[in-house]
Amino acid sequence: MIDRRTLLAAAALGALPGLATAQPAWPSRAVRMVVPFPPGGSNDVLGRALSERLGAQLGQPFVVENRGGAGGAIGADQVAKSAPDGYTLLFMSSSLTTNAAVQRLPYDPVADFTPIAQAAVAPMIVTVGRDSPARTMADLVRIARERPGMLRFGGAGPGDTSFFATELLKMAANLDMEAVAYRGITEAQTDAAAGRIDLVVTTLASARGLIEAGQLRLLATASAARDARMPDVPTVREATGIDFVTGVWWGVFAPARLPPALTATINAAINRAMAEPQYQRVLEAGGASMAALAPDAFAAHVRSEVTRWTDVARRAGVALN
Repeated sequence: MIDRRTLLAAAALGALPGLATAQPAWPSRAVRMVVPFPPGGSNDVLGRALSERLGAQLGQPFVVENRGGAGGAIGADQVAKSAPDGYTLLFMSSSLTTNAAVQRLPYDPVADFTPIAQAAVAPMIVTVGRDSPARTMADLVRIARERPGMLRFGGAGPGDTSFFATELLKMAANLDMEAVAYRGITEAQTDAAAGRIDLVVTTLASARGLIEAGQLRLLATASAARDARMPDVPTVREATGIDFVTGVWWGVFAPARLPPALTATINAAINRAMAEPQYQRVLEAGGASMAALAPDAFAAHVRSEVTRWTDVARRAGVALN
């Protein structure tokens, strides 16, 4: 017979079968999905679409919370400091890695997060306002060369994916243009449409509404070949001969030290949600594609991206702030 003292000690150590408290299946309550940019941009569009499918699949609400600022660093920091229990997640683009190349961040993009799943990939696109004198990509390059230092481009802060893509374009084409920082890409696109800045290198997911409304003009894609969804839009390479190929990815992250079993569970749920027709339609509308990765493969990709963009910042002469 086990006396009361032995029973209590064993229970505290979890030594007796059946005495340890079982953890409830995830999710047993609402999940917070932090999107570290204002509403309207690609992070918000795709993050909301994925959250809706996850909520419908799992029977718990996935509440999108927009925490914009500092190129996504404010919202990302909030998630990094949260409990690794699966109830606070981050939906963020490759800005997570580009930020690290130019900002002294309160978190480490590799050590302070658990990469769970890659949610989508897409090529970048080059856009100008409807009243821009640049009717083609070749026009834009010519004007930029004729007016060195005069053209202004927008992005969501110096660590934003759009900012880095434009820096790549500047290096590839030997252009001198001035950066203008915004809280989010939506504000930059609005200013480009109004003629307050000259161009935005962005994603179709972010800019589609303004393009379809005739407010922004889509000049070219930064893909290796024409996108079947935009067959009339040339690539930058095709239009100018400039070797400019770059894209963006989006993914879901948790704070560091998320248990591996829970990481695998959430990864599987996200992969199921991404395969649903409703999410596929959002990807299609945004010029994006599904590109599922296992957690380990996604983590390796994130590490390689930090190295890549740090090198781009060094070559572009962008100082660490």
